[in-house]
Amino acid sequence: MELISGQNISLNGSELVIDMCYQPGVNFAGEVDTSAFLLTNQDKVRSDSDFIFYNQPESTNGAVVYSKTPTGGRYVLSTAKVESTVDKIALTMVVDGSSTVGHLASLSLKVDGQASFNVPLDNRSEKALIVGQIYRHNGAWKFKALGMGFNGGLAALATNYGVDVDDEPAPTPTPILEASKPPAGVSLEKKLQEQAPHLISLAKPVSISLAKHKLEHVKAKVAFVLDASGSMTQQFKQGNVQAVLERITVLATQFDDDGQMEVWGFGERHKKYPDVSLSNIKGYISGIQNSGKRGLFELLPTLGGVNNEPPVMADVIKHFKNSLEPVFVVFITDGGITKARAIKDAIRESANYPIFWKFIGLGGHNYGILEELDDFTDRLLDNTDFFPIDNFQTVPDNVLYDKLLIEFSGWLAEAKSKSIIR
Repeated sequence: MELISGQNISLNGSELVIDMCYQPGVNFAGEVDTSAFLLTNQDKVRSDSDFIFYNQPESTNGAVVYSKTPTGGRYVLSTAKVESTVDKIALTMVVDGSSTVGHLASLSLKVDGQASFNVPLDNRSEKALIVGQIYRHNGAWKFKALGMGFNGGLAALATNYGVDVDDEPAPTPTPILEASKPPAGVSLEKKLQEQAPHLISLAKPVSISLAKHKLEHVKAKVAFVLDASGSMTQQFKQGNVQAVLERITVLATQFDDDGQMEVWGFGERHKKYPDVSLSNIKGYISGIQNSGKRGLFELLPTLGGVNNEPPVMADVIKHFKNSLEPVFVVFITDGGITKARAIKDAIRESANYPIFWKFIGLGGHNYGILEELDDFTDRLLDNTDFFPIDNFQTVPDNVLYDKLLIEFSGWLAEAKSKSIIR
């Protein structure tokens, strides 16, 4: 699979062969050095022995073995040997000489038989690049294409990762995006074009809102909880539920490395449904509606026709309480909420975990406790927000995304200060 900057892919096998290759341009003057850094979850080496390069071609236990090639370098990574304190492996390159990355004709990284990444080189002026990284994810390994530039050479790059460099002190490096790298919205636009072209118009408002709320670089899990009680019938029939799901799925594509969003539906009972992503979003709601026999007042099979929020909230909390990433839960309801005490208990409990609730009132009334969340101070921190939408079809996408994202960055900061999230 050919990747672009920012994309990731799950890796198979316990031994990975990774080749970084370059071709010099006509006016290129210098040499290219490739290297790897074994990093903790703080993005630092544990010791200088975690810096793998031409003078130190093997990690202490043989998990990473490097060999220089005529056009770059090769790494053999044995994932079973990687110690548990190593969270990721950064793969980098540096130009030693008067030229910069922009003087190369090509630069690529290939994980043999699984992925390749051709780094954009137009209008580049950096001397060093973090080409990509291999990292742990849910007990497995993934590769992420980066192409992120650094000002400075090998010493600056090594110092950034915590290596004790004996040479003269290097200036503190400043990570910079390559000049040719498109903003987040362009990358999202490409994903939408390839997987869900009917949603491509959402790329711009998502990107603008993320930047406005300083969330463009945040990674988070996203979940969608849907009220399927009988009073939601018109929202289902008018396509509003599917439309909201589509807009949250696009947001999840930016927030979550996997672009997957977990989905729950609830009436009197609740159920967790297959994850939704750009690849299966089209017709998703009608698909789960027709997945079984429905009773007279049921919108989703077997869930019943009345709303009962606390059990599904408890299930969401149980599912995400040990998440290593912040969790952004979008909870759709049309009101009729009566179980205030149990809902408050669930919110109070979840405040101790990396869970933020965004409640959306969709074309309903009597939202009860959800309209009083600002007065609910008996919890570790404020981990909720609510806004109503009387007529979804009249709400511009940019307004919707702004309403969705407001308060999330503030919660992230407070949750970090209380060590709820890293």
